[in-house]
Amino acid sequence: MGIQAIRYTLPDSDEAFDAILKHSLIDMLTTMLNDTELENRRLALTTLNSAAHNKSDILLPRLGQLMPLVMKASVIQPELIREVMMGPFKHKVDDGLEVRKSAYETLYALMETSFSRINILDFYDRVITGLNDEHDIRSLCNLMLTKLVVLDSEETARRLDSIAECFRTILSTKLKDNAVKQEIEKQDEARKGVLRVSLLLHNAIPAASSNMGIATGQHQTWRTFWEWVEKDYEPQLRHIRDEGRDTGPTY
Repeated sequence: MGIQAIRYTLPDSDEAFDAILKHSLIDMLTTMLNDTELENRRLALTTLNSAAHNKSDILLPRLGQLMPLVMKASVIQPELIREVMMGPFKHKVDDGLEVRKSAYETLYALMETSFSRINILDFYDRVITGLNDEHDIRSLCNLMLTKLVVLDSEETARRLDSIAECFRTILSTKLKDNAVKQEIEKQDEARKGVLRVSLLLHNAIPAASSNMGIATGQHQTWRTFWEWVEKDYEPQLRHIRDEGRDTGPTY
């Protein structure tokens, strides 16, 4: 209750209150991010998210203390995944999913407000891993990529092969014949998201898909992926390009 209450006070601007927060907020967040209760950790992440947007000057000096805890919260914990029976079928339930989603939302907020203080190598590791996670996390990581290619184009270029492998897996996913409407819609949305970001990365780093990339021996995986996408998904790419001309870039 306490950590949630703090979250709703953070948008307020009051010098006396900020002076108190300066001495207590980081320790409070650290304690709650280490709490044994999943819901407490999730609420701590949402509070940190709000702090990133509203009190970044308080966070920045000790961000190095908080980032490892946020990174840790974004990791899949197999012990929190269980199987339940739904009629005759077994269904996996991930009790840690909401915490992970909150962790990725917090990473996104910190990327926007405190990018210069973030270890980009560790950050990018989590983004690439997130591309293999559940639908909502994948979508958020796609959005992060659209920002990262601007914020750090060099590291994005170095990660293109890993991105291509993740994107190929998503595009190649085949649903079961008895897939429900919601699963089909999610898969369609996932494919469209991958194609949009792939086109954006191709346009932002054209050398990776060109003869220059061949000459340097770099980005072979990305180049093969892009050639496959251009061939097999040409109508979809054309539609995305047309949308961009009509409405401006859409990510």
